[in-house]
Amino acid sequence: MEFFFFLDVYADRELIDYYILSFKVGNLKSVELKEWSGKKYICNIKDWEKFKESTYDIVLYELGDEIERFKDIETAFRESYKIVYREASRRGAKRIVPAIGYGNPPVDVVKRFFPVEPEFEPFPEDIESFLERIVKETPEETGKRGAGDEDFPIA
Repeated sequence: MEFFFFLDVYADRELIDYYILSFKVGNLKSVELKEWSGKKYICNIKDWEKFKESTYDIVLYELGDEIERFKDIETAFRESYKIVYREASRRGAKRIVPAIGYGNPPVDVVKRFFPVEPEFEPFPEDIESFLERIVKETPEETGKRGAGDEDFPIA
């Protein structure tokens, strides 16, 4: 079965989101899958050795164009993250953080292959509670939205 991971990183506040690692997995018992919006995603790798032995047809894409093929998944992750990290560094980012969530590699994979020790908050287990907390903790806007719109007539 074919899968992919988005190798997204935040370069300071800018999201670099155009690298995708695509691969096929022969042994689905080595992974934990979740379905979201009609697609199946790998959310956890239960047995790394079985997973790496059963992956094949591994390709890194940049903006949809194939840029490199790999024979093994470990080299693919290592080299792909180097490319993504180099792109973020080239932009002068002070802080480069890997994205996590649906479609991104599991946290343990990121920790294993990201070129530097990654620092990030794990994706919340209960997204509803997390979002409620964010809404409650975000200060209300003090200005009136749309104020002064009447000064700019629509042509």
